[in-house]
Amino acid sequence: MVELIPIEDERARKIFSYPHFLEGHYEKVLSDLKEIGVKEVLSQGGVDIANFKVLGKGCVGIVLLGLLEGSRIALKVLRSDADRKSLYKEGEILKEVNRAGIGPKTIAVRGTVIAMEHISGDFLSKWLKVQKERDKVRMTVKELLEQCWKLDEMGIDHGELSDAKKHVLVDEQGMPRIIDFESASRERICRNIVSIAGYLFFKKANADYLRAYLSWDDNKLKELLKQYKRFRSPEVYKDILAELGI
Repeated sequence: MVELIPIEDERARKIFSYPHFLEGHYEKVLSDLKEIGVKEVLSQGGVDIANFKVLGKGCVGIVLLGLLEGSRIALKVLRSDADRKSLYKEGEILKEVNRAGIGPKTIAVRGTVIAMEHISGDFLSKWLKVQKERDKVRMTVKELLEQCWKLDEMGIDHGELSDAKKHVLVDEQGMPRIIDFESASRERICRNIVSIAGYLFFKKANADYLRAYLSWDDNKLKELLKQYKRFRSPEVYKDILAELGI
């Protein structure tokens, strides 16, 4: 049984102010967690920090499991050395993409904490290695492309999808879930479709796997992606899907 750890417990101190312990930062995280209603966290996940297990570690934040009203949620906690003062911008972008059915559902946003849905599933990189059902693979790829198209239409560039192995989860229903919007921007030219296509269809390991389920000509697809970069039109997007046969 996984132990529930009170947020004031000594074991959580280094996680709430990582990598450098700063009393002021720690107290702000505690205050934000209490305001959200989180009283306990869990040491569980694939990343170990100071003998505490978390779901993930990035340049801006640490993601760990918490408990809110009896349900598990994901908590993104601002690092003490982050290149920004708060998580508000990321939280607002996450709320916006949620309205298009993208990303983990936002529960609450505070300066040092984003509380959101905990998605149970595998990272896309792992899922691609083990999934053998043709219809599931085709559906998942098409849905991921559709989400990237929606992001392009919204004018939000994720920024990390050219290497999506840790930025897309596939949930237990086979639905791709784009996560981690800390690098997302409304100011950059949107390249979500181009980035995810490069990752899926032109990185050798992924392309070799996907050719068992999809069919495309590299040169034709590259030309379509060039056109998409220039025009970003729904017609070219449909041509990309047609070239892939989905």
